[in-house]
Amino acid sequence: MADAGPAINSGFATVERRVTLGAIVLCALYSAGVMMWASPVSFYTLDDPYIHMALAENIARGVFGVNLDEVSNPSSSILWPWILAAFEKIGLMLWAPLLINIACFAMSVRVILRFSLKRLAPEGVGLTNALIVLGLGFLSFNLFGVIFTGMEHSLHVLLSIVVVTRVIDGRYDALTLAALALEPLVRFEGALLLAFGFGAALHDRKWVFAAIAAAVPVACIGLYAMWLGSLGLPVLPSSVLSKSTLASGVVDGGGQVGALFANLGFNARAPSALIFAVLAGAMMFGAARRSGRDRLLALGVLAVLILAFLAGKLDGYGRYEVYALCLGGLSAVHLFSAELRRVLAAPMRVTMLGLGVIAVCVGLGPYVLATTPAAARNIDRQQHQMHRLAAECWKKPIAINDLGWVSFRNDAYVLDLWGLGSEEARKARAAGGPGWMQKLIDDKSVELAMIYRDWFPDVPETWTRVGTLSFTGMHVTPAYRDVSIYATRPEAIAPAKACLAQVRLPEGATIVASN
Repeated sequence: MADAGPAINSGFATVERRVTLGAIVLCALYSAGVMMWASPVSFYTLDDPYIHMALAENIARGVFGVNLDEVSNPSSSILWPWILAAFEKIGLMLWAPLLINIACFAMSVRVILRFSLKRLAPEGVGLTNALIVLGLGFLSFNLFGVIFTGMEHSLHVLLSIVVVTRVIDGRYDALTLAALALEPLVRFEGALLLAFGFGAALHDRKWVFAAIAAAVPVACIGLYAMWLGSLGLPVLPSSVLSKSTLASGVVDGGGQVGALFANLGFNARAPSALIFAVLAGAMMFGAARRSGRDRLLALGVLAVLILAFLAGKLDGYGRYEVYALCLGGLSAVHLFSAELRRVLAAPMRVTMLGLGVIAVCVGLGPYVLATTPAAARNIDRQQHQMHRLAAECWKKPIAINDLGWVSFRNDAYVLDLWGLGSEEARKARAAGGPGWMQKLIDDKSVELAMIYRDWFPDVPETWTRVGTLSFTGMHVTPAYRDVSIYATRPEAIAPAKACLAQVRLPEGATIVASN
């Protein structure tokens, strides 16, 4: 009897190509729908990608910062803004994050299918059921939804998937090495995957591989830190220090233990906390039931999950943790492949498994998928309209607390009172001394501020509220529905009100002038 292996492998390759092509078509159609509902020029679900784009457009000009006359490091990634800067040179900056993320998603789908199908349907039995379960995984773990955040997370997820699948298969080649080395350069928490791959290489006696995998990113990060120091910037980006009390406690000194518990409490309330618990339980069960290399694999994955939960940040819109969930999910596919094959052979069991996955993950991937169009519309109707007011009418220094759209394609000075784009502002806000806001405003000659009022209980009494920008419809990603607009000096009141009257807003956005 002829060997059926090559025929099955050829069939898997055909399935992989067709599913990957289908994933690309789905992304294109969904993207078109999001743009129709939000805006053809403002279609990301967060304001954060515009921070990277603002930095990238200035990198292309030879300046490292969101303002042309001030160095700053608001990026959560070492490499991402430099990648985007290359697209600025060819006029595709606004589209670059979406195009890169769709490409990364398609490649992630291909790698996951290649890894999983030979374990879940090694002889082609239960292939359809396996594809259904994997599709639910793509949706539930938010691999699809994270595309539209416009951030580096899809690239980080792809690198993590490459690392875990190739390490499990014992493939220590140039591709595995490149993925490991790039992990912490794309996202700082990629150091966890680097440690995972490094440990596996040591266990498998791949000494040279392990040494190179560790040395290259350490050297790159060291040189990067030295360069930042030469610019007068801290080792970690201002965005990380502003958003992470744990990171700021380490860099600025003090409060590490309290920050750790605060971070843990925050993460415990995140939609993905239950998924972490399920995957951690699976790894503990796998470590107890398996032996040899698989036991060490389960323990290594468990360590990564625990560290990601303790020291990382789980986002309410499911972007920071996707890489860790993929690590746990793919490891579970490997460790429990025999058990999963028995489940996939019975339609009722497949249905129960699918319902269980959706029930555990409903607050993550399904929620993000359902709300992505509304989230993109939120950002357009709030942050993009703030940009238009600043760049099309005001055209002078302005103060804000969300540094994305307002600073992108805007050469006037933007003072970020929250501190992502200004170390001076970050430290001043953290210190909270009397009059810190007014001092920054005076130093930068800022006469107009657009802020979330609830974030700043110490707004100076000399400021005059001239209006409120609001959006209607479902509220998803902005911190607040309303943005308060202030003239910081009496002589700025009249021109500020003139600008508010001049800007024509799209449906769903309103400006109410103050008396």
